[in-house]
Amino acid sequence: MEIRLFEAVLKVVTRKEVEQEKAIEEVYEKPEVLEKGMREFFPDGGPRIDGQNLGLLDIMVSAVLATHKANEEVLGVKMVDPEKFPLMFSWVQQLNELPPMKEVVPPHEKVVDLLRFVRKNGLNPSS
Repeated sequence: MEIRLFEAVLKVVTRKEVEQEKAIEEVYEKPEVLEKGMREFFPDGGPRIDGQNLGLLDIMVSAVLATHKANEEVLGVKMVDPEKFPLMFSWVQQLNELPPMKEVVPPHEKVVDLLRFVRKNGLNPSS
């Protein structure tokens, strides 16, 4: 799921208009699957992260979604929407607050700059 979500986000970054609209729809499909699975697995709410026992899925989700605010800023796509995906939003927020994650997640402005660079070169490969 995470790799396909990353690929879908990359399409949003590098595509123009109509193709970008299709890529945005694809981006939204991936979290819907995750959110549905989380509702079934956690009927009383999302996972509780204590920071001591992170699993591989926690790390993968963080790797793909920790910088969601930069994606929103550059692309205008709200991938981790608290209204559409409340369990996933809560999970990502909890992960982002952990000291180890704060140490490894790149600074917001660096991610914004990178996304702008990738977007510019993806839309205008000759520049």
